[in-house]
Amino acid sequence: MSTVKAALEMDDKQVLQQKQKLRLRMKNLRGSLDPTLLKRMSTTLTSHLTALAQWKNSSHICTFVGSKPGEVDTLELIRIALAEGKEICVPVVDPHSLELALAPLSDPASLTPGHFGILEPSGAPHFAPGQPDWDLALVPGLAFGRDGSRLGFGKGYYDRLLSVRSTPRIALAFGFQVLASVPVLPHDVPVDWIVTEDEVVATG
Repeated sequence: MSTVKAALEMDDKQVLQQKQKLRLRMKNLRGSLDPTLLKRMSTTLTSHLTALAQWKNSSHICTFVGSKPGEVDTLELIRIALAEGKEICVPVVDPHSLELALAPLSDPASLTPGHFGILEPSGAPHFAPGQPDWDLALVPGLAFGRDGSRLGFGKGYYDRLLSVRSTPRIALAFGFQVLASVPVLPHDVPVDWIVTEDEVVATG
């Protein structure tokens, strides 16, 4: 093994260790917060998001279904989008490959727990990650940097999903999840904006 390759692998290992340490800290912090407070923060965040030109100009949104403890609740914004005539697609876990596919969502009442407990539209067809033609992506994560860096849950699902289209990517997060930067590797896909209950960050 060359000296350069060995040094790169050591750097990657250090980044992975930094990521895991930050994941644990963020998971503990999310789990310690009052669900009622988080619900109010999600509502305020939603009002910031729906005022953006990126939202107003979109017609087909790819969004996660936020329903886990400590996660931004996206059900309200999904209802708003459907009421505005926007089309919605949500990630689902393909039962064979265990990778993310996409499924259309026309009624939040059709959501049921799927793989890993993630809410998915029951009985909806699954599409490859590049379809349907979504023009805005709403992205989850454990932590985000103001430089656009994103810390996910460690499986790379969203990096692979987001890499197939170059549409605007907006991270939805609470203020405590936004840092100056987070550790990343070359394959990590950045976000273009971060929307919290307090601010909208253009990552540049």
